[in-house]
Amino acid sequence: MLHTVSISAARYLKKSFFLIFFGWMFASCSTHTGEAVAGEAEPADRHAREPVAGVSAAINADFPDESSLAAIYELFSEYDREDAPGCAVAVYRDGEMAHSAAFGMANLDYGIPLTDSSRFYMASVSKQVTAAAAALLVVRGELGYDAAVSDYLDDWPEWASEVRVKHLFNHTSGLPDIYDLMDISGISLSNVMDLDDYMALFYRGESLKNRPGTSYSYTNSGYTTLAKLVETVSGKRFSEFVESELLEPLGMTATHFHDDRLRVIPNRVISYAPADDETDEADEVGGADEKPSDAASDAASPAFRQTYLSNFQGVGPGGLYSSLKDWKHWESFWMGDNTLPDDMNELRAMMTRREVVRNDTLAYALGLDVETWQGARMEGHSGSFMGFKTDVRRFPQHGLALLTLCNREDANPGRKNREMAKILLQGVFEAFLAPYQGIYHNEELQVDYELAVEDGSLKLIRRLSPRGVMNEEAHDKWRAGSWDFVFQRDDEGQVTGFLVSTGRAREVEFVRKAP
Repeated sequence: MLHTVSISAARYLKKSFFLIFFGWMFASCSTHTGEAVAGEAEPADRHAREPVAGVSAAINADFPDESSLAAIYELFSEYDREDAPGCAVAVYRDGEMAHSAAFGMANLDYGIPLTDSSRFYMASVSKQVTAAAAALLVVRGELGYDAAVSDYLDDWPEWASEVRVKHLFNHTSGLPDIYDLMDISGISLSNVMDLDDYMALFYRGESLKNRPGTSYSYTNSGYTTLAKLVETVSGKRFSEFVESELLEPLGMTATHFHDDRLRVIPNRVISYAPADDETDEADEVGGADEKPSDAASDAASPAFRQTYLSNFQGVGPGGLYSSLKDWKHWESFWMGDNTLPDDMNELRAMMTRREVVRNDTLAYALGLDVETWQGARMEGHSGSFMGFKTDVRRFPQHGLALLTLCNREDANPGRKNREMAKILLQGVFEAFLAPYQGIYHNEELQVDYELAVEDGSLKLIRRLSPRGVMNEEAHDKWRAGSWDFVFQRDDEGQVTGFLVSTGRAREVEFVRKAP
């Protein structure tokens, strides 16, 4: 049964957002270089809701409760305006949309607010759908994962003869980036170009950045090529194959790859940038994965310019349009919808396959970043193009996914998603962080630092300094501002201290005091 809940604060009742959530309650809760030698085997039960490291894990059992909603709305309050673009956000639990909200406007010309049906350009979040289309052909035995690309494309250039299909999925192909080549060539992104036009352009690149399989280097050309392979192998236009073989079976009726600039898109969102922003149109075409930033957005600026490119119809690395409401079906697929055909279940497992290079594992799988963050497995991708900023983060062990879509160039949805995760998985994260908290002492300087766990974050407390949030870089490696912390453990795995390095001092040792 669908329920609508109001929030007590008056600003939550403005027309620039809405609330939708289901009344049922739910409780369950480094990329390196080198020759690719093997694929990492993913556990068969990777979607099981098992706790992390023995933690009794649960998304806030009362969600959507007023406290959690108020915290989430506070995160986006800067965008809650009727004269500016903004963001739309959804929380999915076990593949259902448990909560959605929209802040700001979809179209400033006509004063149209964002809603859960607003169709955003998804930028590089599109890559996971492109990867799924190509991987589905691999699952069906029609496309070889280890095969040479030249086996399928007769006009494939000789200088790229060593590139294999698997290199396209994980950005180890060494192909020069198609949009960088356009920028260098002075070709506008507003030019009307189809898939063959893009392919012909990067064919003229003449050289690889590195030998295929020996180095990770993010390139949109790999996903342009995957789209072309889907067309060649299937005999259908890329957008038609995706629609018939993926979107329709999943029930996604408001999602499509936009390879026809004249196609009407109901509820289309227009993108913007602050009027004083001089970002180049090609700065992040397709959108490399966006990392959280501490840079403040210019949410207070009343002046915006339109950055939407109506002629752009490139597909593969980007090009997907979707809405919060329709994306629910994609998350249902990821959370193990058992009503789908067997090849779709096999596809899901393949999508998180990560190649091992020189005894290390790439963090990038098939159109997805796969990592462990604050003790929880996290899968996702970001995107950035023509003023759209997008980010999806999935926590499969906890049945949680977060999607934030923004139509303003100065937004940071990746950071917002991580902050929402701290709200909804606070207990999970705090249990993981607890072993780090305590007081640490440096004998030479006679100074104490305290690490405390608050609101799902690890915070650094030191003399004459505010409580700074620490960010996890890797296992036992953290960062606070520009300072690096490397934690030390004893033979039993207990944290005993850390080494802190700054720009002008390295590995200053702090030892943990006894409680």
